Amino acid sequence: MTPEHVLSNKIRIWCGEHNWLCFHINVGKIRMSDGTYFNTGVPVGWPDLTIITDTGQVLFIETKIKPRKPTDDQINMLNNLRGRGFIAEVVYEFSEFLALITPFLALISSINEKVCTKTL
Repeated sequence: MTPEHVLSNKIRIWCGEHNWLCFHINVGKIRMSDGTYFNTGVPVGWPDLTIITDTGQVLFIETKIKPRKPTDDQINMLNNLRGRGFIAEVVYEFSEFLALITPFLALISSINEKVCTKTL
């Protein structure tokens, strides 16, 4: 298992423990035994992890281990997703992921409190 997979798995485990959905989506084509290609269906540069929080917010995370850097396609995709209002970031360590989502967790907590207050 590569160090990037270890990082991705730590994030996936954290998400599962917090009732968030986390999908690792592979990008690319696979050559089939008959010589044809199977396309995974997502565009080149798609981030490693697509995360859906328990309140329906969506985050996109590209995992890297230094000294590796995102490709131009990955940078362009992250910028495209940010331009659409999503959180879309590169993380090199699990602590960076936690730092990224900490302000987000406060927002989710605030939303949950308002929902609980309205339902009472």
